[in-house]
Amino acid sequence: MGKIAACNVTNDLFALNALSVTNFSAFIGVPTDIPTDFPMKIINGMRDFLKDINTDVHGGHTIYNPWPLFGGSASAVLKNTEIIQKRGIKISDRLIVTKPLGVQPIMAAYRVMKSEISLLDDYNLDEIRKSIDIGVKCMTTSNRNVVKIVHEGNFFNSIHAMTDITGFGFSGHLEEMLEDSNLGADISKIPVIPLTDSLAEYFGYRLREGFSPEIAGPMLIAVDSQEFDDFVRALDDSDVFWCDVGIISNKHQSIRFQKDNPLFEVAEFK
Repeated sequence: MGKIAACNVTNDLFALNALSVTNFSAFIGVPTDIPTDFPMKIINGMRDFLKDINTDVHGGHTIYNPWPLFGGSASAVLKNTEIIQKRGIKISDRLIVTKPLGVQPIMAAYRVMKSEISLLDDYNLDEIRKSIDIGVKCMTTSNRNVVKIVHEGNFFNSIHAMTDITGFGFSGHLEEMLEDSNLGADISKIPVIPLTDSLAEYFGYRLREGFSPEIAGPMLIAVDSQEFDDFVRALDDSDVFWCDVGIISNKHQSIRFQKDNPLFEVAEFK
């Protein structure tokens, strides 16, 4: 949980193309009856994650609270010329995401499996456990690996818009990127964690429509079509997952999905 919280916080900086986190202040709310080593384990999880991106916990705040809360605030310094905003998308840009989606439905399955409620009798629980592992890997994988490629490959002008996918889901954050552009997006496919299509329908998450929330989700990047091959080749060279999900169009001002279900399962995420 500490790793997931730290990843979710710092990804907001990487979404703007910041390369290094200069400060991380942890925030923890804990019940009075929780085991005394619990807050320290959360901090240790945060520190383990942050050390992998060359920073650490520099301070923070802890309170008593009826239920656990984990999070923090982070800051970074970068040149104005290096900032990549969520708006600036252009016609014919290619859209990519850098992780499979579906964290909410698979973690809903995780909560059910931890309870005594029998709601998953029609599913193979071993397969669900494999998908849970992929979901946790997604939530603890920093988006800094994408930013490093942008900086090292000098792709600042190749990427017209960029954001991370979190609480508004794929479609919600893509709508933000398209705002005031008079452009639309044609979506051909969306990578998802195995079983999450079925689980999303079962639990009521709008994954097929792109509105299922994500936690510490992937980058959503609009890449110049002329520079696309060079950029994804750099991602491949660094073993960074990516998926070409669609293209920007001037024929309409909305998000259009292909008629058949655009979701496809990603069996492995490293």
